[in-house]
Amino acid sequence: MKFVTMTLPYDFDSVDEEEIQFNDIEIADDDAEVSQSAAEVLPDYADYEDDEEIEENNELSASGEKFVARYGTEWMKEPNVSRQVLGQNIIRERSGPARCTEMLSIEQTFKCFMKVEMADIIMRRTNKLAKETYNAYNNAHPNTTPKSWTPVSITELYAFFGILIMTGANHSNGEHVRDLWSVKNYPLYRATMGVNRFCSILRFLRFDDKNTHARRLLTDKAAPISELWTMMNNNLAAHYKPSSCLTIDEQLFPYRGRIRFTQYIPSKPARYGVKVWWICDATNAYPLHGQIYTGQAETGRETNQGERVVKDLSTKYQGSGRNITMDNFFTTLPVAELLLTWKLTIVGTLRKNKSYIPQEMKQNKNRTIGSTTFGFKNNVTMCSYVPKKNKAVILLSTMHNDAEIADSGKPEIIEYYNRTKGGVDRMDQMFAEYPTQRQTIRWPLAMFFNMFDITALAAYIVYDLNNPMLPWRTNNKRKQILRSLAEALCMPIIEARAINRQVTRNFSTKIAIEAYFNRPLESMVSTAASTSAAARTPKPVSGSCYLCYAQEEKRRRKTRKLCAKCKKPMCLVHSVTSTNFSICHDFP
Repeated sequence: MKFVTMTLPYDFDSVDEEEIQFNDIEIADDDAEVSQSAAEVLPDYADYEDDEEIEENNELSASGEKFVARYGTEWMKEPNVSRQVLGQNIIRERSGPARCTEMLSIEQTFKCFMKVEMADIIMRRTNKLAKETYNAYNNAHPNTTPKSWTPVSITELYAFFGILIMTGANHSNGEHVRDLWSVKNYPLYRATMGVNRFCSILRFLRFDDKNTHARRLLTDKAAPISELWTMMNNNLAAHYKPSSCLTIDEQLFPYRGRIRFTQYIPSKPARYGVKVWWICDATNAYPLHGQIYTGQAETGRETNQGERVVKDLSTKYQGSGRNITMDNFFTTLPVAELLLTWKLTIVGTLRKNKSYIPQEMKQNKNRTIGSTTFGFKNNVTMCSYVPKKNKAVILLSTMHNDAEIADSGKPEIIEYYNRTKGGVDRMDQMFAEYPTQRQTIRWPLAMFFNMFDITALAAYIVYDLNNPMLPWRTNNKRKQILRSLAEALCMPIIEARAINRQVTRNFSTKIAIEAYFNRPLESMVSTAASTSAAARTPKPVSGSCYLCYAQEEKRRRKTRKLCAKCKKPMCLVHSVTSTNFSICHDFP
């Protein structure tokens, strides 16, 4: 059982291990004989005088106290009872969203993951490709009217993201674009931008530097998306601290286009796609770090791939005392022992072909249904449960150090594994619930849709944890939050289009904006026009020139100009001939 605490009553590291293990055994000196009770507890420390006696004791211990695997790995039948909390079972960090996200709106929370720096990279490379394409077309068709590209701004790009989020929330990502902009469809699309503009942005959307693309592709098969993927991973880790249990598993992003590292996994619903290794929070499926699998390297097939993936994904959590749940592809005894040195524990299933599994724990038709066999070795626990005849489920745990059986009759190790194994699968299920992916033959764009779903899910989880008292309806809370996010991202563009006479000249666009704001467009235009005009130009002033009237002839010369210093009316003659304004102060 795992103990979780934040404070230590004393320093466990300063306690002598020999004192803890042998505190009930009195040893006078090295040459003294050990009592029979001590020899039973610690047969390795007994001082035997005869080799035959040593062999006989080893045979008794192997048959009565130990399980011996094929290559000599020994597992004790009884746990080593410890009086202290193990160091790897102590949580040393707080969990939950970062404190900098506590007072943020849903739009600001989303921009913590899809930062302006990432949007700026997409904007610059999209505009660059579009300009090059338009220039090439104009050069190839000199007799036609030249075409020009209107550069995409950061605000317009975020509005484009808002449309993608809204299509996912409305389950309309699979509809044709022309159908989305129909007058019978959701008005947000037509109010934000035109259909041709949306298609143009989607066509030229790029994420990598074209000049260095070929060179980077030699060492990185995922070079077109690697830069943004790395930035996304950093943002995910910076704005959330996971709970006490993590999950490592694989995600298969569905894609059947031409790509150098397509994977086929028949157990997944999509079967074909891009495989991504993920480590997630087991409690709420928050994505912490993802690693794209780009296929077999040029040096040959990778050995111990599961161990390498576990090391890469769990490096950031060294010394935190957390537990990692994984399946039999990742779980091995060397990984369990390594993570123990990192103050991390694991719970995972084992494949039956591992050489360190004793024969007594493998499937056997003579074993009783519902029975459990335990083995213990250096803070590592192995259990073998028989769910039905001639079948055995074997798990490895460094979190549990006893032979505890739950109320259901199953070992506590299996119960804990069943509770925490579905972190990545739940994350993948949440992606599929409100996807933004659209049909495309470009795999970088398809992976960007996956990235976009990841950032939207992370923003939802963080915002929901920071605002537990908001009156959302529980049956579709995530849908409401995603719609609020999409509307907040599109709002600046909609407000700018609402006061643009050339845009609102289109009747369907005008109706969409009015439906979105739920009020007539004329009132919005008049209010915005009066406000902008008042802010843009000063109020006109009419009066007589103060200097002309102050002179002896008392002449009243009408003017609309003001002195820049004293703000009194001044005619054109005095404003040109006066070289300084000291005369302004000579008159009362």
